[in-house]
Amino acid sequence: MKTRSICILAVVALLAVVGWWSVRGPSNASADRTARASLFAADEIPLEQIDRIELTRSNEEPIVFVRAEMGWIQQSPFAHPADPASIREVIDVSAALQTTRAVDPASIDPAARAALGLTPPAATLKLAWPGGERSVELGRRTVAGRAWAHVIGRAEAASIDASLHAIAVDGDPRQWRSTHLYEPGPTDVGGIELRYGLAPSQRLTLARAAGKWRIESPVSTRADADAVRGYLEALARAQADAFVTDSPNDWSTFGLSAPERSVRLYAANAAAATVTENAVPGDAAAGSSSPAAALPSAVIIGAIDVGVTAAEGAQERFGRIAERATVVQLGTKALAALFPPPAFFVDPRGSDVVQADVRAVTFTAFDPTGVSDAAAAAPGAAPVPAFRLERTLDGWNITTPGADPRPASTERARKLLAQLCEARAPAVAFQRMPEALRIGEFTLFGAGGAQLARVRLAHEPDGQWAIDSDDGVLRVFPKGFDLAIDAAAYQVNR
Repeated sequence: MKTRSICILAVVALLAVVGWWSVRGPSNASADRTARASLFAADEIPLEQIDRIELTRSNEEPIVFVRAEMGWIQQSPFAHPADPASIREVIDVSAALQTTRAVDPASIDPAARAALGLTPPAATLKLAWPGGERSVELGRRTVAGRAWAHVIGRAEAASIDASLHAIAVDGDPRQWRSTHLYEPGPTDVGGIELRYGLAPSQRLTLARAAGKWRIESPVSTRADADAVRGYLEALARAQADAFVTDSPNDWSTFGLSAPERSVRLYAANAAAATVTENAVPGDAAAGSSSPAAALPSAVIIGAIDVGVTAAEGAQERFGRIAERATVVQLGTKALAALFPPPAFFVDPRGSDVVQADVRAVTFTAFDPTGVSDAAAAAPGAAPVPAFRLERTLDGWNITTPGADPRPASTERARKLLAQLCEARAPAVAFQRMPEALRIGEFTLFGAGGAQLARVRLAHEPDGQWAIDSDDGVLRVFPKGFDLAIDAAAYQVNR
């Protein structure tokens, strides 16, 4: 009997559990579906058509973002490119809001109504698109990550997850802006001016003409096209660390009323440029001269000013992008991208001549008296080269004074051209050629005897080599560079 009683009790208990689940399970599922729902219907907000976002917070000027032809921009309180990822997050979070319960504020007592925090709301976010809009008033936060909100046009207030509050109420909408220091546009860059300080010698100006970049100041020399391209790419990637303040009363507090450092990018074609930011504070105050005379256009398509350090002993600095009414903080990474050493832009090769275009090469030894110096010789008294290499159909010939042309080593001739046209100096110095170490110069000729380049040489005894083009810039090579300046070195089978 005891065993039978236990079995009967077990069956009764099992039936009770099954009955409880059959009743309790569906009831809870139904309750969950009823308690949690989307604040907006699936097709109520056309995500891809939204072209305007407006955020109004208590005691703050509204901030407005609109979708323009080139992407999202902040339209008000002043124009500034927006960060598309941040804007998309605002849209997606708004459309995905979930509500668990709703209450009609008119049906509750004044104290409870005030507890909703909707009179007035902490912030109001409006999403607009052609032919429609939705505005959400954001109220007080509650427990368990919830908050109150009210969709304008509806009677009830809803308890929603606080994800939108985190962005629109607690967050800084200035961070919805793009932090890029330079946004490349459809207009090509034709000129660059870097100001490392207020002194004229602390300015570096580059200009592009006929497809080639040149440094115009503080010296006039060839620029490295790869370096310029790399600089513009690094500039397009550079970003500010943060937005410090908008529309300051005194720009000088941040060192931006007359900034010592700055970057200016100029349009290659002024007629085709569409520019809205071509007036940058500080230029007139700093007494700076415009580089327009040296550059192909005075139309500014990019500008960054750099002010004082953000704090005593800090490396970060305050900055301003073009004429935008906001101060940003620039970190060491951005500053390094903005202001590489001037030598970075110098073409480190002895010349930019294409080897295949060279038909002949001469070497003339330097005479300290000036009689044999190609740069100083009087008309009619041209110096006599120590040797001349001349290209033939199948190789090279060499000619020395008083001797007939004879075959030269093709390998040595090719090596010489590679050294003069392709070898990149590991170091560059902004200084004149040291006359005491000067030993001579190579001259490269093209078809028809046209002079293509003149490369001067200096050599430390058993030390470094330096070459220049009489442009105030030395390209310095190590001891192993070993330019052959003796005609015997080009003899066949040597």
